Amino acid sequence: MAAANSAETTEKIEACMKVWIKQIEQVLAESDQLRKEADDLGPRAELDHWKKRMSRFNYLLDQLKTPDVSAVLGVLLLAKSKLIKSWRELDIRITDAANEAKDNVKYLYSLERFCDPLYNSDPVSMVDAIPALINAIKMIHSISRYYNTSEKITSLFVKVTNQMITSCKAYITNNGSNSIWDQPQQVVTDKIKAAIRLNQEYQRCFHKTKEQLEQTPSQRKFDISEMYIFGKFDTFQRRLNKILEMFDTITTYSALQDSKIEGLETIATRFQAIVMNLKKKHYSFLDHRRTDFDVDYEEFCKSTSELHKQLRTFMENTFDEIQNTEKALNVLEKFERLGIRDLGIDERYQHILQNYGRDLEMVSSIYAKQKLDPPIGRNMPPVAGRIMWARQLYSRIQRPMDLFKKHEGVLSTKEAKMIIRNFNRVARTLLEYEILYHHNWMTKMEYARAGLKALLLVRSSVTGQLVVNLDPEILTQIRETDCMKRMNLEIPPFAAQLQQKQNILKQNYDKLQ
Repeated sequence: MAAANSAETTEKIEACMKVWIKQIEQVLAESDQLRKEADDLGPRAELDHWKKRMSRFNYLLDQLKTPDVSAVLGVLLLAKSKLIKSWRELDIRITDAANEAKDNVKYLYSLERFCDPLYNSDPVSMVDAIPALINAIKMIHSISRYYNTSEKITSLFVKVTNQMITSCKAYITNNGSNSIWDQPQQVVTDKIKAAIRLNQEYQRCFHKTKEQLEQTPSQRKFDISEMYIFGKFDTFQRRLNKILEMFDTITTYSALQDSKIEGLETIATRFQAIVMNLKKKHYSFLDHRRTDFDVDYEEFCKSTSELHKQLRTFMENTFDEIQNTEKALNVLEKFERLGIRDLGIDERYQHILQNYGRDLEMVSSIYAKQKLDPPIGRNMPPVAGRIMWARQLYSRIQRPMDLFKKHEGVLSTKEAKMIIRNFNRVARTLLEYEILYHHNWMTKMEYARAGLKALLLVRSSVTGQLVVNLDPEILTQIRETDCMKRMNLEIPPFAAQLQQKQNILKQNYDKLQ
């Protein structure tokens, strides 16, 4: 009371309180400022922040209860100082801030075990923990006194997203020990797909929970920015998709290296140079904030597009030099086995099919001109020679047709139907030709028996000398039988006997000579 009644003492004590008020206002102002945080912090950082804040305000509250502060406050109350009003307002604010921090820490502690999988699991097993995590955040949003604002819940979700992305990067790179190029491509592909699925499941569970809240009037709604929460993960996913597209392109064009197509080595080497140039980049391909990747990705796409054009040109030039339909189909099949899209394989099949239609006309014309006196192979008997000639013509049209049948869709067009009808006509004609000559030979074979019933020796009407009377037709029919058997054609019983006895007949002929 003595101090309160002293103007000089009161003035000094007020000066002391003004310093305290200024210090407390500074602490509160710093607490109210927008938090400056790294953009990749996880949810544990949120708990650490509120623990530090609770500790700070609790310490401040403890200081306000000390004897010195009580004495100063008592003097100024008796002196009815104007500072008391400001002090009380600050006291309320400090108490409220301390309560807020304490309440938030309590709820964030309850959330901690649901966040542990974000730090301890890979994206594959992390998926199973998402529903419980989102449900826990929903409960905090619903019942917490302080931690129920859109800003705080959004900030928490953003940190969950950050940690998911961090864990995905660690999973893909084996905790930073390997790049995406140091591991088998399929292994990295599977990891990337797991990360993409995590984002999809994360958003699916969020939307499911949000819809449930909207359908329940008594529940507090998720009035938060989805773009702010998921935008970073979506950006990361777009980066992952680009990497998958790169892998797909590399896998596709790697087939060039193993191809046996003559002349393709240059293009294969060029593609290897494109890939090596990409692998030499020193930045992390998983850092979705690095714009260098986007520039290099565009360059990679441009280079592979130009390479593809060169490949198509090479393919067209290759077929321009091939006149034989069967050879063209065999080469086209090699190009098809490359598995590279948009090479114009279907169009090339149709083009070869049109050429094949002209081949059918040519074979039909050859048959019409030569069927009565076909070119017979050297040392071939007449009937077997004709059948072999017909079979060669048939083979020229049958082998390409067999290759066409393997490629689905080639023979389904209107033009193909006409070619098929023409093929059937020519093939039927050639088969009938073979059947006719084979049947006539089977019949004629019986007449050869008469040759074995003739006299063994006869006297020449010109020289008067004895000659061995072996009918040349017998030897011809033996050769015919050998050829027919090699062509898997039926031979009559007498022909089989002749073939079995041919050595005996020839020995007897030599002895008689």
